[in-house]
Order: sequence, then structure tokens, then C-alpha cells
Amino acid sequence: MWGQSVTELFQRGGPVMWPLLGCSILAVALIAERLVVYRRLRVAYQALLTDLQSRIEDGSLGQLVDRLGGSQRPLHRVVVAYLRHRDAEKAFRDQVVLREASQQVARYDRRLNWLGILTHATPLLGLLGTVAGLVGAFHQIELKGGQVQPGDLASGIWSALLTTVCGLTIALPCLAAYHLLQSVAGRAALQMQWVASQLDEWLSGANVSREETGDPEATSSQRSAV
Repeated sequence: MWGQSVTELFQRGGPVMWPLLGCSILAVALIAERLVVYRRLRVAYQALLTDLQSRIEDGSLGQLVDRLGGSQRPLHRVVVAYLRHRDAEKAFRDQVVLREASQQVARYDRRLNWLGILTHATPLLGLLGTVAGLVGAFHQIELKGGQVQPGDLASGIWSALLTTVCGLTIALPCLAAYHLLQSVAGRAALQMQWVASQLDEWLSGANVSREETGDPEATSSQRSAV
């Protein structure tokens, strides 16, 4: 790039290039770690809804709770928390689901703040390096009594601007990754709300249907919820 190798550009950028290098390594590590975690936590949402609906219709929710009970995926944890308290009062059940959902959303948000800090810090570090480089360039002009060639001044400014270029090069991918990961976390939180609301609708409808047919299980469930 610009007729020089990456090593030469790094050396010309000055001492600030070292913390920028550290920031870039940290950013790559954070993004990679979050992508791996998000992939591990992902759940096929529509398939889960279909399974829930069929289980409600055939009355085998207990088997589903047993199957999902050992899962550490956030959406599964919220579903299990709901189903284990499906016969409790709605206000209490909502509190349990909300607490579980909050804990699971925190798993998505973990370490994202660090990525946000890097997004703001790296351009400022680059600007600091540029300002320091310009100060050094003009100091050299002063030492030479103003007798400098335009090429000497341009060389000093060119070297000073390298840190700003480096800082922005790190910050832009960090910014894109931060918003992408935030959108994934936000969608996961919405899915937790949606599945709880859908379960409310399906289970209330199932209880009404059983009451109309005189199912004693539905009657006892309604009494326990009062």
C-alpha cells in the first residue's frame, strides 16, 4: 500500500500504532467469540413453535419440558420456565418468565460493551497519533529555523496521518459488527417475548376447549390458577 509494506507503514506511524494493534487484535477476538456463542445459542424459532403447538394439542407438554430441561439455549430456557409454571397465576408466571428472559438476554449482551468502546476509542487513538506526529513535524521545522523543503513537511504530515487511517480502519468494522450483534441480541429478546405471548394464547385456548368438553384436567388447572 502506497509503495510500502505493512511493516514499514507500521513503523512510520509511530508509538500509537502499538495500542492500535492491540485494539485490532482484541476486536477480532471479541467478534469471533460472540459469533461462536451466538451460533451455539441459536434456536430454530418456527420449528420450536410448531413443536409447542403440536404438544399442546396432544397434551404432551411434560415430555417437552423433560427434553428441553437440560438445554442451555436461551429460548429453550424461557419456554421451560413458562411451562413449569403454566398452572400458576399469570402475574407470578410472567415474573418468572421475565426474570429468566432477562438473564438470557444478558448472555447475548456480554462483552458487547467492549466492542462499543473500541469503536469509539480507536479513531481517537488514531487522531492522537496524528496530532502528536504533526507536533513533531512542526517542531523539526522550528529546530531548522524554518529552512525546510516542502517535501520534508509533506513527509512528516503523511506519516502523522497514518495513525488516523489505521484507527478508522479498525473502527468501521467494529461499528458494523457491534450493530449486527446488537440486532441479533435484540431479535432473540423479541423471540422470547413472542413465544411467551404465543403460549399464553394457545394454553388459554386449550383450557377453554377442555372446559367446554368437560375435561377435569382443565378444570383443576383453572382452580389452581385462581
